[in-house]
Amino acid sequence: MAEYIIKETKDFFALSTLFNKNGMGVKIEERMPDRIIKMWRMDDPETGELMAASTLEIRDGVYSLGDIAVRSDLHRKGYGKLMQNMVFEEARARGISELWACAKEPEYYIRCGWEAMDWETSPQIAVYCGSCAKRGTLCHPKIMKYKL
Repeated sequence: MAEYIIKETKDFFALSTLFNKNGMGVKIEERMPDRIIKMWRMDDPETGELMAASTLEIRDGVYSLGDIAVRSDLHRKGYGKLMQNMVFEEARARGISELWACAKEPEYYIRCGWEAMDWETSPQIAVYCGSCAKRGTLCHPKIMKYKL
């Protein structure tokens, strides 16, 4: 049996809960924000439990890897890269040539081929990070760009 199933979803409540629990500052809510183009979830095929999720979004007029999270007990299994690839595949299919992201773990993004950009001159894609009390103390997010 497969160790995971990845599928498109419209269930923002489940995803927003995962994102929120992973410290992403995403508000838990039922309704999918208008900025989201598409969402994916990775489920455990035996239990149906949500393991990871990602979104393709438009933020500040640019395409963005909006949110991506892997359940904390499943880190370092390559699931984040698989979820990132779902966004990359969709972006390529739509003819998108670059993606932006606000990375709370910039070193991970850099290992995946993203480029760190200047916060002040980049699109304002951080939904909450710009005003988060943790920024600069417990969290040092970076704006990232990926050329497809």
